[in-house]
Amino acid sequence: MEFFADYHTHTVYSDGGGTIEENARAAKEKGLEVLGITDHGPANIGVGVKNADTYLEIKEEIEAVRLKIPELKILCGAEANITGLDGAIDIPDNIVRKLDFLIVGLHPFVWGKSPADFLSIVAGNQLAPVSQSIREKVKVNNTKALIECIYKHKVFCISHPGLKMPVDIEELSRHCAARDTALEINTGHKYNKHELVVKALPAGVNFVVNSDAHFPDTVGRLLDGRLVLDRFNVPVDRVTNAR
Repeated sequence: MEFFADYHTHTVYSDGGGTIEENARAAKEKGLEVLGITDHGPANIGVGVKNADTYLEIKEEIEAVRLKIPELKILCGAEANITGLDGAIDIPDNIVRKLDFLIVGLHPFVWGKSPADFLSIVAGNQLAPVSQSIREKVKVNNTKALIECIYKHKVFCISHPGLKMPVDIEELSRHCAARDTALEINTGHKYNKHELVVKALPAGVNFVVNSDAHFPDTVGRLLDGRLVLDRFNVPVDRVTNAR
């Protein structure tokens, strides 16, 4: 199995340590053909882009870098945040339409679209470890929010499902398969990727392996994902960025 793309990388526009061009040159050196620039949405407290219009600046800079590195396909995406239990995200539709693709994920510290959503998403997930009953309720809410989101938007993939915030992987996988939304195997974080694959595989959902690179030297660092896929004999046609 060989990966030709890394669709999830961050730059100095959010909390990354490299520029778009630095990420692109790193991707080229790794032999990648496609690179996604997906900076955090503005509701991600302390790490998101300044505002949604920043993606238009990113898109313009990508166009300039494409001229310097024409052999690499550079895509302008975003890692949007869930901001409401109804599946709301922190990037308006008029900006989403101008992106090449959209990644959506749950993050523990985001501004909710309402005080109630903030309490459910932030406070709820912080309290989840306190008791099993709270955790189960939070898992239901998290899963519902993601499912609502993929029916409202064309979502390329769900970023790091199950990382820090509990999700019903089986239920999410069924809906993602129906909506042609991939589940990400994220090599930039340590979490139970084996459980993710085991629970998701029967649903027929596709996977995508991404680095979630926050520095140029980790762009394209995808080996851990391949090892997980190989262990469970995931066919290559179920992996969006592999051949």
